[in-house]
Amino acid sequence: MGADPDRGGAAGWRRPGHPAGGPGRRHARDVPGCVHPGGALVPARGAVTRVLAVAGAVVTLSGVAMLLVLAVRHGWFGPVARVTAGAFLAAVLGGLGARGGARDRGLGSPVGSAPVALVATGAAAAYLDVVAVTAYYAWLPPAAGLALCVAVAVGGLALARRWSSELLAVLMVAGAGALSPVVAGSAGWLLSAVLGVLAVVGWWAGGERTVPLLTVTRSLPVSLSLLAGSGLATGRAPGSALLAVAVVVLLATLVTSALSVRRDGADVASSAALALVVVGTLAVDTALGGTLATVAHVGVAGVLLLGATVLGRTPVGPVAAHLVVTAGVGGAVSAVLAVVSGAPDGFVGTSLLLLALGHLAVAGVTRSRISLGLGSGVAGLALLTWLQHPFAVISLGLAERHDLAVAFVDSVLAAGVVALAWWATASVRGVPAEVRTIARVVAWVVGLASTATALVSVGTLAGQRFDAPDLGFTAGHAVATVIWMAAAAALLLRSLDRPDDADLTLRSGLLLSAVAVAKLFLFDLAALDGVLRSVAFIATGLLLLATGSRYARAWERRPRT
Repeated sequence: MGADPDRGGAAGWRRPGHPAGGPGRRHARDVPGCVHPGGALVPARGAVTRVLAVAGAVVTLSGVAMLLVLAVRHGWFGPVARVTAGAFLAAVLGGLGARGGARDRGLGSPVGSAPVALVATGAAAAYLDVVAVTAYYAWLPPAAGLALCVAVAVGGLALARRWSSELLAVLMVAGAGALSPVVAGSAGWLLSAVLGVLAVVGWWAGGERTVPLLTVTRSLPVSLSLLAGSGLATGRAPGSALLAVAVVVLLATLVTSALSVRRDGADVASSAALALVVVGTLAVDTALGGTLATVAHVGVAGVLLLGATVLGRTPVGPVAAHLVVTAGVGGAVSAVLAVVSGAPDGFVGTSLLLLALGHLAVAGVTRSRISLGLGSGVAGLALLTWLQHPFAVISLGLAERHDLAVAFVDSVLAAGVVALAWWATASVRGVPAEVRTIARVVAWVVGLASTATALVSVGTLAGQRFDAPDLGFTAGHAVATVIWMAAAAALLLRSLDRPDDADLTLRSGLLLSAVAVAKLFLFDLAALDGVLRSVAFIATGLLLLATGSRYARAWERRPRT
């Protein structure tokens, strides 16, 4: 009888015209396919063996799941007999596979697909048996059941580590992970804990190698379990237990992903695993509701942002940027969700602006492009929520129905956000010049709009205090127009002193002058009346004249080149 073809045994292929064992002999492991003398392409027998082994493992594990679950529905033999039969089958399969693998290694050959499939099937069946007695029949307390899960997983995956067989680890983890929900019967914290054990021990089974398929295979089931559990968890106690499991799995995934990426910077699968677990954890946090959800979001945000900071700097880092970005984005999203769930009604925008200030301050101090990107994303979201305030001060009727106190505070914060973003963009090295220019333009636009909004808001509030809201509203707009013109004058004069960016500064000043004059004629002329209209026109006109005169004198004094 020939040896296993995927180990290069005695049964080989014979090229036409050469006798068996002659120079034309080739093994199936050497080529993916060989040409039959009749001309047909014959697949390598090693690949056929692997396909049959995987198919056999899938079918056998499905049968074990039916034995443990479907037998209950149809009343087949008692629970003890079902569990005993499953354990016996697992022991037999695992023993046969271990014996076959030992024989292969004793002959100096790699372990074949058949022993790998037998061990994977036996270990997965044993794991499902433990899940059944813990989660379905409740014969064991959860702590004891989880400890037994760890023992079974370590025992089965130890051979995968010893044999350096990713196929064994993938088959066992995939089989146990896919069928554990079927055996457990319902989603919840215990099922997530069982699948979390597989995720952590599965990482250990990979050893010092980069195993992307195993990484995704061990992380996906627990992430889906957290998502399912978040939708079904009812009551504070089950929700808290599920949250505890999610946090433990998140911490373990963050640590294991960091170790893997530090060893191999191209291991993008580890970042994908962290992203999957983050999604599941955020779903659990959100499902809790109320104060507990806010606290959970804050905790997750702190863990992920701290992790991103540590991984991006010495002495732990820097590791590959993809993992730092994944942790940072997860932390930023969790922080935003904490603000949305915990901020008082009407102050969500205010809280987002404060959060953006914090992110941008960190980016400027650390000079990290990743922190700058995260801060810019949060700032963009915060400014979108702020946009309601400028539109609310277009008319007196809209302004009186709006919360002007919040509009004033948010506008001051928005001006601070764009100013800090401008500074952080200038401080961080490696930022393209185009991005710096965009940050500068956005800072000017938002800064002027927020100034006008703040002035109109405080003016209208003061007017309401003295029973003259229309006077306060028009006074705010008049002052805003004059300030816009003053800012335009400052830009025009600044362009003479800054030759590096004189063109952009000059164009910005001219554009702002045109906007201020357009506001004066298109808005202020209709909205203002009496003395305020005259004051606005006179002040703006004088600023234009003074700016033009000073600009001309300064230009004449410049040295000619």
